[in-house]
Amino acid sequence: MIVLHGSGAGITEIFGAALPGEEWETLRRNAGRLLDARGNAKAASILQNFPFELRGGTNDFQDEFSVLYSVLPLDQYIRVEETKASSAGLFRTLADTISEIGPYTRFVVAELEAANDPVPVPSPAPQITSEAVEAALSDAEHLIRTSSPASAVDRVHTALHGYLRVLLDREGITYEPMAPITRLFKLLREKHPAMRNLGARSGDLWRIINGTASVVDALNVLRNNASAAHPNENLLEAAEAMLAINSVRTLFCYLDSKVEP
Repeated sequence: MIVLHGSGAGITEIFGAALPGEEWETLRRNAGRLLDARGNAKAASILQNFPFELRGGTNDFQDEFSVLYSVLPLDQYIRVEETKASSAGLFRTLADTISEIGPYTRFVVAELEAANDPVPVPSPAPQITSEAVEAALSDAEHLIRTSSPASAVDRVHTALHGYLRVLLDREGITYEPMAPITRLFKLLREKHPAMRNLGARSGDLWRIINGTASVVDALNVLRNNASAAHPNENLLEAAEAMLAINSVRTLFCYLDSKVEP
């Protein structure tokens, strides 16, 4: 939590809403109008466009006051932090204006919204690889961290495509130059010597492996129609993109441990 403005002893507790919702919205609109009329357009914009609430608060001396409080996504949290550094008096103006026409407001605070991003399976580091595979895996990891999982689906698809080529080439298993990823995975399952012995319960294990063929097939469709590989209008949501990416990473881990150098 960052204190954007405060006076007196610090906050020890923040309570629920200081005003009913409709009353707070009326107060917010009127405070915004007053700020605009006084030439404080930036303060008015922040009050109107950020999800501020008016809550009750107290300190170690049991003083009671109101707190202009907001839970902000990362981009807005950074913006108000930067605004505090460059225009410290802006948040004091907000508090003073609300106090003038509403409850006494001693503090303005913001908290960072808790992230609920899908957790990735660790990026694979295959023992059998190529420069193209390594580059695609590195690109995917970078895009997941800095852009969005939907942007990384294409690179994960490319990494798996290249990896299957490497595995087949090492065993001299031929395939068409433009063979799609689904064809390569079928050849691997049918002809790679490492796949001949799955040990105990091989029948059940083949059910799992053949089921992953559906994953690879779906990955192909998602990459072409719902990722950033093409100018698609409707991209995968983060959770669904990570489901696809994590499924491929799990397959990578299995094949890398099964097909040893």
